[in-house]
Amino acid sequence: MDIIRAFEKSLGEYEGIQKSKHWKKYNTRRHLYTLANLENFRNNQLSEGLDQTFPPETQREIYHQLIADVGEQYVRENLDDKNVGNGRHCFVEDGLVVDGGQNYIIKWLYDLEATVFAQKEIRLVCEIGGGYGALAQKIYSRFGGNIILIDLPEANVLSSYYLSKNFPKAKFLLCDEIEGRTITKEHVEEYDFIIIPPWYKLAEDVTVDLFINTRSMMEMNINVIKQYLALIQSHVAEGGFFYNLNRYQKISVGYPIKLSKYPYDQKWNVVLSKPAWRQRDHHLLLTRRTGRRRGDIKKELRRIGKIGEEFILKPKSLMGKLWYGFKNTMNRFRYQYF
Repeated sequence: MDIIRAFEKSLGEYEGIQKSKHWKKYNTRRHLYTLANLENFRNNQLSEGLDQTFPPETQREIYHQLIADVGEQYVRENLDDKNVGNGRHCFVEDGLVVDGGQNYIIKWLYDLEATVFAQKEIRLVCEIGGGYGALAQKIYSRFGGNIILIDLPEANVLSSYYLSKNFPKAKFLLCDEIEGRTITKEHVEEYDFIIIPPWYKLAEDVTVDLFINTRSMMEMNINVIKQYLALIQSHVAEGGFFYNLNRYQKISVGYPIKLSKYPYDQKWNVVLSKPAWRQRDHHLLLTRRTGRRRGDIKKELRRIGKIGEEFILKPKSLMGKLWYGFKNTMNRFRYQYF
């Protein structure tokens, strides 16, 4: 596996539609992506925008709340014993690395175990926009299986490094070894981790038991979100799941991205829907695929939209309201807003 060669190949293939205003803000440091710098990627700016950091007192607060909510044994079973990437905002307790950002991920893992892994055999997971690979690392550590990660080159180079250091015996497939930009069923069966940019495709016979997106669709252009939902809805197994945790509304791409407007089709049933843990402006929506167009997703999206109104800051003056309405109308027209 040649991480840097795969990174450079994917840079040469970059599709402009994937570069949202948000992404451009955080990814202007291509000259820093070297093997030497990857060793410290969590403290030299490479993971900025992909990694949560907290001051020490907040770290401990999150840790103790996590223990209270899911139990000390579960937390300790899912802490790491090494600090890959040399994150600065961690502390060690009894030989285990406690990381505020990864404490959130342990909570997501706990929810996934109770609502997905306990209900269905999960053989193939596909995580979209998984950052440096922390959730994938915890899923593989606990459940094994096969994992596809789809993200932009600047994230894929970090997840390739992070996961390979955590699992040196696992088999990895990166984009520099893929012909035709297509992931086949044979690839899935042979490799533990497949890490690709979004312009690579899944063959028609590749079906995914669990799709995941956490806190990154809200930072994508609208047409990219449409592409991802089309991918999910064409490759999810019947009875498969989509775990979606994103902000009710975010505007870092230059216009509003609302969770309630994600283009789900009607073949989804809601399994779990609630405000996210310790992030009340985010929502967790877990859905399960049904073969009939009778899912309850549309009703739930309307409910989420109403909840989300609490977190949308609107102007109070008449002129401000008129300008806000005009701007949103133009954005919908300009970007074909769902």
